[in-house]
Amino acid sequence: MYLQKLGRKWDFLNALLLVGIVIFIFSKPAIKIGSDGLERLSEINASYSGKLNTLFANNSSVGVLALCAAEGNCTIEGNKTSLYYGHVDPGNRVGNRGWCSDQGRGGTNLQNADAGCLRRTQSRISVLVRKMQAAGFNPEENVEVFLNSIDQWNQASPRVSNTFARRYADAIKQGLKGKEAILWARVEAFRKNNGELEAGNSRVGLFSICANPSNTYYTTRLQQYPMWSERWRWNCIALDQRRRLEAINQVLARNS
Repeated sequence: MYLQKLGRKWDFLNALLLVGIVIFIFSKPAIKIGSDGLERLSEINASYSGKLNTLFANNSSVGVLALCAAEGNCTIEGNKTSLYYGHVDPGNRVGNRGWCSDQGRGGTNLQNADAGCLRRTQSRISVLVRKMQAAGFNPEENVEVFLNSIDQWNQASPRVSNTFARRYADAIKQGLKGKEAILWARVEAFRKNNGELEAGNSRVGLFSICANPSNTYYTTRLQQYPMWSERWRWNCIALDQRRRLEAINQVLARNS
């Protein structure tokens, strides 16, 4: 008798458990969360076909020419400037060569410098593709934006280019478009988590260039702002970033 009651109780509990499982599986919120996650994962994994690799397939590719022009090492037409063959970085006093300003990685050999530039840049494509996808953009449909992201990685600390895509999304939400959206994102990407715009100091980095009285291109355009103020910092960065994004834009227009 006792075993019969225990058996009935066990069957009842099993039935409740089965009902609970069925309700959980077919409940709308559970399905929505699961499908959203799968859709997002599928989008991130599938939206990059690898076409962006052609931007940096070799040292004559459009992406290479764009970054070379942004560095001032090439003209918009793709001709090498004197800076390509060697110059001292005005921000950190390191020797540069090649189309990406290689920070001395290739030694004194230009072929080594260019080969190293290509390898380094190719190695970062997938990372920055994912950053753009996470911010809601397909980089293959926003090539100019993507190239600005790569250019910031080549120019500055990885924390800057890692933030660029999110800043660009913020710019679009604010109603900015085109080059102005890219400029705003490029400047704001230099902002640290504590809210400070940081691009070096009086000794190294972009701020050292803007603060140097010998660099009249910057000092004359920044003299209306108190030095080291927020507006001085923003416009110091913007002067440099606008020059770079304009070069990228012109190279793309010429090779479209």
